[in-house]
Amino acid sequence: MGKTSTDSRFNLPGRLSWVLAELVGPVNLLYILLTLPSKLTPTPDSPTSFVGTGLPAQNEILACLYLLHYVNRAAVSPLFLAPSMSPIHPLIVCIMALFQYINSTNIACWLVYSVLTSQPRPETQSVVFVSFASIIGLLAFILGLAGNIRSETTLYSLRRGAAKRKAKSEGKAFITYDKVYVIPPPEGMFKYILYPHYVFEWLEWTGFWILSGAWGLGWGFDSPALWFVLDEVTTMLPRAFSGRRWYEQRFGKRAVAGRAGAIPVLGL
Repeated sequence: MGKTSTDSRFNLPGRLSWVLAELVGPVNLLYILLTLPSKLTPTPDSPTSFVGTGLPAQNEILACLYLLHYVNRAAVSPLFLAPSMSPIHPLIVCIMALFQYINSTNIACWLVYSVLTSQPRPETQSVVFVSFASIIGLLAFILGLAGNIRSETTLYSLRRGAAKRKAKSEGKAFITYDKVYVIPPPEGMFKYILYPHYVFEWLEWTGFWILSGAWGLGWGFDSPALWFVLDEVTTMLPRAFSGRRWYEQRFGKRAVAGRAGAIPVLGL
C-alpha cells in the first residue's frame, strides 16, 4: 500500500483506476469544444481557428495546453513512467472523476462562451496575442509542466533503485514495489521542499491563468482558471504537510533535513 492509500477489499487496481478517472477531464473538454460552438448563435467562425472549433486561436491554444497536461497526467506518467501505483478505493476514484468532469466542463464552457461575452477584437491578433503577460504566462506553464515531470521522474527513479536493492538483498529474481518507500535526498529540486512536483503544478496552472487573462478571458473570480489554481493549492498543500510528517515518522528528522512540504517560508 502507498503512504496515502487505505487497505480495503473494495480497492481497485491503482494504475487503471487513475487513468480512467483522469481521462474524464480531457475527453469531456474535447467533447464540449467540438460540439458546443456549433450550437451557439451566431456560430463562432474565427479566421484564426486552427483546430476547427471556430474559436479564436487563443482559446484553442489554451485548450491544447490543458490537453498537454493531461496527456502526461492521465497517460504517460501512470502507464509508462510510474513503477507502480497503489490500489485506490472506489469512492476516491468517483471523487477524482467527478472533479475532472466539473473542472473540464467549467473550462470548456468558459473557452466557448467567452466569444459571446468578450469585447470585439481586431482581426489582427498581434497586440493581444503577444504581450509581456502572455509570454510570462506561457513560460510559467511550460516551466511548471517540465518541472513537474522532472521531479516526479526523479521520485520514480529513486523508488526503482530502492526496489532493485531490496530484491537483490532478499535474493529475489523479481522486483516488487510493495512497501518500498524512499525519501529524496536534499539536493536539486528537493533541497528545500519534499514535494516540488506540487509546487511546479501550481506554477503550471498559474501560468495558464495568467495566459488566459492576458488574452482577454478575465482575471477575476469569474475565471475557471483561477479557481483551478485555488483548488490545486487548497487540496495539495495539506497533503504536502501531512506527507512531510509521514516522512519524518518513517525516516526521522535527520533524513527530512529541515525541509518543508511545499512552502519553506511557512514550514508547510
